[in-house]
Amino acid sequence: MQMQQTLGYLGLAPFVLALVSESFSPTLFNIAAEQVFIFYSAIISSFIAGTLWRKHNDKLSIKLQLCSNIFSLVAFFALLLPNCLALVVLAVIYPATLWCEYYFDHAKNEHKAYLRMRLNLTTLVVIIHIIALLLWCT
Repeated sequence: MQMQQTLGYLGLAPFVLALVSESFSPTLFNIAAEQVFIFYSAIISSFIAGTLWRKHNDKLSIKLQLCSNIFSLVAFFALLLPNCLALVVLAVIYPATLWCEYYFDHAKNEHKAYLRMRLNLTTLVVIIHIIALLLWCT
């Protein structure tokens, strides 16, 4: 669990880097910091949605696979939206994915520490998206 936590919190660094870099330089590698933030968010939300995937063919696994694909497709289509709308859509995917994970897996005791970590990370990611909205869209 320690490695998952370390990697999870390190995954916040590109979000913060994109926000902070806006103060110093509006681009990262000749790409607008907003775009870097949105691209990274779409990739991470798709990755997290992929964790819902189960290899079984029972009803629960099929529902989770469906949720996983929907969230990944929505994240992709968010890349085609205006930046401010994309930030909102992407910010909604994170708690929606967590809700699916909790709703379908909450009864399992071995998942409680993981779900607590996911709640903390999801809260931070949504807050960072709100800061990005305030910084870039107001």
